[in-house]
Amino acid sequence: MFGGQAPDDAWIDTLVGHWRGRQEWILTHQMHIAAIGAPTGAEGRRAAHVEAQLRVMDGVTAGGDRHGNICAVIAPAAVRVERAPLVCLAHLDTVFDADTPLVVHRDGAIVRCPGIGDNSRGLAVLIALAQALSPERVRRRLVRPVHLIATVGEEGAGDLRGARGWFDDHSAASEPVPFAVIAIDGPGDDTVVHRAPGSIRLRITVTGPGGHSWTDADTVNPVTAVGHIIAGIPHLTQECTPGTTIAATRVAGGESLTAIPTQCWVDIDIRSIRQVDVDRLRAATLALTSRAIEDETARHSHPGLDLQVTVLSERPAGSISAQHPLVHSAVVATAAVGREARAAIASTDANIPLSRGIPAIALGAGGTGGGAHTRDEWYDDRDSYRGVERLLRLILRLATSRPSIDDLER
Repeated sequence: MFGGQAPDDAWIDTLVGHWRGRQEWILTHQMHIAAIGAPTGAEGRRAAHVEAQLRVMDGVTAGGDRHGNICAVIAPAAVRVERAPLVCLAHLDTVFDADTPLVVHRDGAIVRCPGIGDNSRGLAVLIALAQALSPERVRRRLVRPVHLIATVGEEGAGDLRGARGWFDDHSAASEPVPFAVIAIDGPGDDTVVHRAPGSIRLRITVTGPGGHSWTDADTVNPVTAVGHIIAGIPHLTQECTPGTTIAATRVAGGESLTAIPTQCWVDIDIRSIRQVDVDRLRAATLALTSRAIEDETARHSHPGLDLQVTVLSERPAGSISAQHPLVHSAVVATAAVGREARAAIASTDANIPLSRGIPAIALGAGGTGGGAHTRDEWYDDRDSYRGVERLLRLILRLATSRPSIDDLER
């Protein structure tokens, strides 16, 4: 359990007080965003909408990058010394395909639409943060630039492509390493995600000559080999450390009821909060696969099995301590809005900076919700100002000239 007290700062109180009255404004943006399709890999229309909202704000420089991300920068108005930026990320994409109906239904504070929370909420609040931080009176208090990035490819097989690309480019340009990173993802106002599980999803495909199930009965069988792989998976899990999982998730193969198949494949999902355990289980899975192929080949007089291993998805693991100053600052901001902070583990855009040693957390953007990644997704806007206020207090604490900010410098 986290603890901490909120610092007193009158000008911040005034600013967040103004945004408490703009709950409806943010929700309107959220509903508009939700109605714009953004399947992973096809986020262009939603990205253009977000960019248009940011471009009209004084004090905000916004545009797209080569990956499809929309990147906005809010620079200090008074400080001219180059300092490491604070980076906020919110992903553009959804898990839904282009044919999914995106019809917004509102009943008071309850709104239903696929993607209404994940991550239309995060994007709407990213726009709100830009407007809150862009006035000159606020920018004059900044001691470091704030980068607001709407990222592509966060969901599923997108493999955090937008965040990965942004951090790669930032490093290649020899820009200052970000001071801290906040991923803004979905509803919520109390969890603080500071541990990010890594994962790798493998497709193991076994092929052979095939044949008739009677006349070619002594031919090697890809389905049998894959069956041995699946049967061995539970034995690998016995060696897993806490916080590590492995599972066979999908399998298919065969051409007919009376034929030895020419092909069979299985998908394997490996996850852990420690990258070393992801790597270890990957090696163990490949060793298990090799043994299954060898055993099936040795049992028949007609060998000829081929193996192909394809990486379908890969995300790096990373974490910072619950005692890290960034986590403590988030706890303080959570307490300031009347919530008690709870530690959480999740895979978000924050995986990328965490895996590179950059302090990062993921926070919700206010309100509550459910049914994420389904067509029945819903969002409840009651008290959603708390999540916005928490983010504002945290960002202002990290980006303005307060003595305690030096505690985070590496």
